[in-house]
Amino acid sequence: MKLRLPILVVLALAAQATLHAQDKPKISNGPKVLVFPPGTKQPQATAEASEKPLASPAGVPDGIAQLVAVFFGSLEKMDVDQAYAILTKGSKIAEKPEELKQLKTKTQQAIELFGVIAGYDLVEAKSVGNRLVRATYASHGKVYPLRWRFYFYKPEDTWRLIDMRVDDKLSGMFDEPEEAKNPKTDLP
Repeated sequence: MKLRLPILVVLALAAQATLHAQDKPKISNGPKVLVFPPGTKQPQATAEASEKPLASPAGVPDGIAQLVAVFFGSLEKMDVDQAYAILTKGSKIAEKPEELKQLKTKTQQAIELFGVIAGYDLVEAKSVGNRLVRATYASHGKVYPLRWRFYFYKPEDTWRLIDMRVDDKLSGMFDEPEEAKNPKTDLP
């Protein structure tokens, strides 16, 4: 019994010392970390801290994804006018009727040549900062796919199309360099 009492006292003192050591702030030169126990409310992030890159390989910002979905949905229904009305709304492209008419004509010709569009896939999305995005898509024509490159800018709160390009260069979709044609071996 006499031996147990000193052991109990030592254990009690050790437990009390451990509790006091936990109460004292530790000085560290390492990074500061906040830990929130489960169920506690985290502080609101500031607008500056909440900004993150808008486009990643996995996707594009919602506003762009919606515009592109309506665009391709209209093309699938063969409604080229509606497709471009939605895509170019509020953009400088819409203010140039001759260029817009030419885009619509070329798109109609592409659909006739490569087949009716029956879907599309995001190939790549790349952002420069938080307000400029290039989104590359492949449309699935009945005969052949097409590569569509859309350039969007967000000056305030709405994404606007500022440029677009369409072609049938498959090697560009696979990040392969363009090959020079060899007139002796390549077909025309």
